[in-house]
Amino acid sequence: MLNPLAVAALVTSLLCLAPLGLVLGIVALVQISRKGQRGQGLAIAGISVSGVVLVLAGIALTVVDFRVWAPPERGDTGEIAKPGWTSVHSIEVGDCFNPGAWMPDRDTPPLGGLNVELVPCDEPHRAEAYATFALSGQGGFPGRDGIAETAFARCTEFYLDYSMDPMAFGRLQTYYFHPDERGWDSGRRTVLCWVARPGSAELDFSVRRDASNLDSPQLTFLTAVKPLNTATALRPAKNPQQDLAGAKVWAGRMAEAQTETVDLLKDAELPTAEQPVGQLVTELEAGLPYWEQAAEAPDADAFLQALRSVDQHNGEQPLRGIRAALDLPTPSAGQSAVLEGRDE
Repeated sequence: MLNPLAVAALVTSLLCLAPLGLVLGIVALVQISRKGQRGQGLAIAGISVSGVVLVLAGIALTVVDFRVWAPPERGDTGEIAKPGWTSVHSIEVGDCFNPGAWMPDRDTPPLGGLNVELVPCDEPHRAEAYATFALSGQGGFPGRDGIAETAFARCTEFYLDYSMDPMAFGRLQTYYFHPDERGWDSGRRTVLCWVARPGSAELDFSVRRDASNLDSPQLTFLTAVKPLNTATALRPAKNPQQDLAGAKVWAGRMAEAQTETVDLLKDAELPTAEQPVGQLVTELEAGLPYWEQAAEAPDADAFLQALRSVDQHNGEQPLRGIRAALDLPTPSAGQSAVLEGRDE
């Protein structure tokens, strides 16, 4: 007669229930010896497999650092003091994090069941959360495109509140988590905006640079150029050959934003940078008619020709003089006077 515990010992060991398989195998050997039953080989196999699993588990416990799976810890100020893994729903504004092994190229994942590693912002990290907002005025699920239309614009505007000097950190790109259809139906409407370097580059500092990090002249200047930075960052993803109408609408907004920035710069009191500010105003005023031409362009070639003329008056040199006078980070050669749009 075959001992049933011998069979159970082997089966449980193969199901990774090593402690149970080990116990069942030992009991089965005792019963087989006393009752003269069959199944000694099965019992021994169950004990052997269970023993190997337990030994490997013991080695793993001494070698693998399981602290990475622990939840993060926050300090008294609310900032992350100890790294740890958690759901994206636990991310707060100002948190720095690593979004697992993935990084989106264009469409970011929904605000769903993804896990992220929260880390202190002075440690290497891929991303930083800077704003959240709720989608309102919507009935049914608007779809990814509907959410993107709102989220991209609002996240860009929020970023320029969180980091008023985008040039200080080099090339960055805005992303966002958003609710999927199931989350939407359950009442979730939150969008989480975050920023990262395109590709695989990391940050080892926070990109927060709001009014609390700036002196009065710096704040005055960055407030004046904010309309232009915002409009530039909202450049359409499609080129004028693909969507001339959309490109022309954007050019009209650029003309309005450039006019607003010129007016603010004229009213700004910046005695240490008076000369380069005047030069920048002159350049922006010279480029303004070309934005207006682009907004009325009859075709894509005319639109692009107008943009090439705009580029001749980007104010790169006076901008460098202003930033040096105000003790702001100086952009690298060739970097324009405004924030570059999102890389699509």
